[in-house]
Amino acid sequence: MSEGPCLVIAIDYGTTFTGFSFTTPKTANGDLDEIRVVTNFGDGFRMGNTDKVPSVISYSPKTGGEQQFGFSLSEEAVRMQHSKLELDVQETKLDELELILQVMDGMKDLAFEHVKTAAATPGYSWKVPEEIVKDYLERCFPYVEKAIAEDLGEENMHRLPVDIVMTVPVSWSYRAKDATLRAIQKAGFNKTRFPLLRDVMMVTEPEAAAVYTARFLKKEMGANFLKIGECFVLCDAGGGTVDVVSYKVVQLEPTIALEEVGCPTGAKCGSSYIDGYFKMWLRKLLGERNYRKLDPTAVGGKSNNNSSEGPHMRAIMDTFDGHKKEFRSDGRDIKLDLTEPSLANITIDGKVDEGQITIKSSDMKSFFDPCIDRILELVQGQVDQIGGTGYRVKNIFLVGGFGESEFLQDELIESLGMNDLNLRRPSTSWTAVVRGAAILGVEKAAHENITFLKTCPRSYGIKLDSAYTKTKHDAKDHYTDTLTNDVMAKGQMHWLIRKGDLILSDEQKVTEKELAFNFKETGKKMFKIPIYMYEDDDIPERYQNARNELLEVGVLDCDLSHFAIRDFHRFENPETGFPYYSAHCTVKTTLSEGYLTVQIMWNNAQNDEVELCKLELDHE
Repeated sequence: MSEGPCLVIAIDYGTTFTGFSFTTPKTANGDLDEIRVVTNFGDGFRMGNTDKVPSVISYSPKTGGEQQFGFSLSEEAVRMQHSKLELDVQETKLDELELILQVMDGMKDLAFEHVKTAAATPGYSWKVPEEIVKDYLERCFPYVEKAIAEDLGEENMHRLPVDIVMTVPVSWSYRAKDATLRAIQKAGFNKTRFPLLRDVMMVTEPEAAAVYTARFLKKEMGANFLKIGECFVLCDAGGGTVDVVSYKVVQLEPTIALEEVGCPTGAKCGSSYIDGYFKMWLRKLLGERNYRKLDPTAVGGKSNNNSSEGPHMRAIMDTFDGHKKEFRSDGRDIKLDLTEPSLANITIDGKVDEGQITIKSSDMKSFFDPCIDRILELVQGQVDQIGGTGYRVKNIFLVGGFGESEFLQDELIESLGMNDLNLRRPSTSWTAVVRGAAILGVEKAAHENITFLKTCPRSYGIKLDSAYTKTKHDAKDHYTDTLTNDVMAKGQMHWLIRKGDLILSDEQKVTEKELAFNFKETGKKMFKIPIYMYEDDDIPERYQNARNELLEVGVLDCDLSHFAIRDFHRFENPETGFPYYSAHCTVKTTLSEGYLTVQIMWNNAQNDEVELCKLELDHE
């Protein structure tokens, strides 16, 4: 912590629930008793006070005093949920295609009759996940600001230097980190609202949880709990992701210090996936036609688990969620009523009795099993990692919302019992991440794993001719290339780095853009590509109508004249039959703290990669 008082704000945006905390530390060491968790999110319909607020938002019209986020939703609201998972890069192209299908299906393929029926209030949001997350956090922000002002006084709040800490899963991609930061800043956690904002930091969710949990349990259980050199495994089981990390205690006084052991692991196997398995089971039980009445946003053969739920499916899932939390392996069968009016009296032999379904205990276990099996695998992997270093694990710390599941606890205890391990779960496990993030913010100088975040202050791009399409390009830029006979759009801007792109203190951002330099056998084998800088947010797409707004900051100068003609790819103009040659190149851009590096890489006919030129720019 820097000398003098300051304000540290921590944000734990989660798949199913979100938490906020803050502290004004008196010393350089984080004090558990000084951390304040935001619990009041307004007096709206059914909102109430809680340590976390559901990560859901609705764009449906209000019917009363609802706030249309968190717990406060109108009865007919379509809720957008699990948006955090959609910030991350989809694992396969099929997942990306399914996401597109979800949007198109939810908007009824933009059919005119549906547009008329929906009027101005469509049930399915057209917004991208980053915008949905921003809107949700924007509704939370006033209550965070109010809690801080009530604790410190409004004048003091704006007089203190401010540090902001955001948490992310272990395996969060650059794209997801970038989108999370943009959403947080646009929601109000920025220099405009906090003029004395100093540092914005990022920590992993399990590290934040480990720091808090070790200190909390040490304080609660006494001096003999945890000793120098002792190792433990922390399992942060949330709604979307489950992260597992191992630590060794390296210091006890003046406060506990930890050292990471082995490699952190994580997977998307949180409690929200149990909901997905239940929906697939329900779909099979009811049949496609009946299931669509409950969940109109369902796509293909898979339930729409990660985007939206209408009122009827919402009601069922809210009831199911209560049973899910209470489920034990020896539990009774569960009865659920179908809330959709046309299904209220439906009977399907052996499946549905007058609108009521029965979930057998074995069925419920089958919803849990894929997630539980993956979690046990992750935990065992960490135990094995520590064993390979010559240490033994004595304790497993379990935190997170899913960590409150008694069934998960039972399965871990049964699995770990064979290895003489203890499962420990602090009473504050649900808020361990957001409390630990505040501690790490206070102690930022003492922790190597904290990532400091900045954003690129301006955009950098190049001018290229692109393959012409009527829907994308201005007809004024249309021309036919006489060398290749390709129909092209002249002078299109291609932005390598955009203003606001995330800059990580411990990781570079690398992007690549392909281009082809074409020439006759007897023509010049040299080309230049200027790099342009743009200061504002509304980046132009055409060079012609923006050339006076762009500032040239460098030139990529490439000379291929010393290479033999056999090193290039040979093609023929389909119209004239005349041959021409092409250098297939890649513009490689590397964004790091302070510098922007741009290279032109050439893949020759022998598939060897050659650097043609390189330029380094200072972006500060």
